[in-house]
Amino acid sequence: MTRVTIRRTAIAIALAAVTQVAAANWQLVDLGALGGRNSYASAVTASGLVTGCAETADGSIHAFIHDGDALRDLGTGSAVAGNSCGLAINDQGIVAGRASSGELVVWSGGGVTGLGIQGNVGGINGSGVVVGARNDGTATRAFIYRDGAVADLVATAPSEATAINERGDVVGAANGHAFIHDGALRDLGTLGGNYSVARGLNARAEVVGQASNDFGQPTPFIHRNAMQALPGPAYSSAIAINNRGQVIGSGEGTYGYLVDGATVTMLGSIPAVTAQGWRKLVPTGINDRGWIVGTGENLTGDLRAFILKPIGVKKPLRVQ
Repeated sequence: MTRVTIRRTAIAIALAAVTQVAAANWQLVDLGALGGRNSYASAVTASGLVTGCAETADGSIHAFIHDGDALRDLGTGSAVAGNSCGLAINDQGIVAGRASSGELVVWSGGGVTGLGIQGNVGGINGSGVVVGARNDGTATRAFIYRDGAVADLVATAPSEATAINERGDVVGAANGHAFIHDGALRDLGTLGGNYSVARGLNARAEVVGQASNDFGQPTPFIHRNAMQALPGPAYSSAIAINNRGQVIGSGEGTYGYLVDGATVTMLGSIPAVTAQGWRKLVPTGINDRGWIVGTGENLTGDLRAFILKPIGVKKPLRVQ
């Protein structure tokens, strides 16, 4: 059997493992916008707070919090006109994101604190510790922000920090390999190929992301003591994992899916999604209730932030 044949067989097996039967009962919630048409959801907390960014009536994009009832406009985050976006949130309603000036900022208690760097936010935990990637010339460096100061998390570039859990474990990628920083930096390896990146982790430090296998194929993975491939579409990535072990992922052309044990549910096949005419759902976060947030294309072709809720969950906590 040739290498090409083996690779095609591997892809076929991976696709065959994808179950098109959706979970029994879901509710699709359109989070709306801020007077415009489009919106994007980036993260969800345990209690159901959501952050992201949405189009305003004048066509600009502003960071928001959704507290279960409506979007709350966080403004531009700076005195400069332009676009802002919330990229991570904790249950205290503290949001980390990007201001219209391009600076990374934290919105908290009605105020805004600048971090003095540009780049991207990967996550924030309940203690308000923020991780991400800061621009350093043409490269990026994984950073951690705590106690009012920014510090590099790893010494190498390029690197990025993509998520943090409540005990302060951080995951990301450095020099093309996924890592976890849990007091010391540990390389998580690959699936036989030459690269990997960690995208999310839970309280047990179970890590998910994407890695190349020995065919060079991008493959979703989970790391529990060792890295192993997850069921799901080929050429896709796992994005986040909750404390129940449920994983969300997405792939080019296949879009979002949920991995729950051995069952893979394509989000576009869920009856609540098809009934409303939505498609191209790309998830970005999942909480312990199984609530999935992300962005999809609605019936009229707008890109809208959504929550997919398994039926029977409680109303999320309202921000005071």
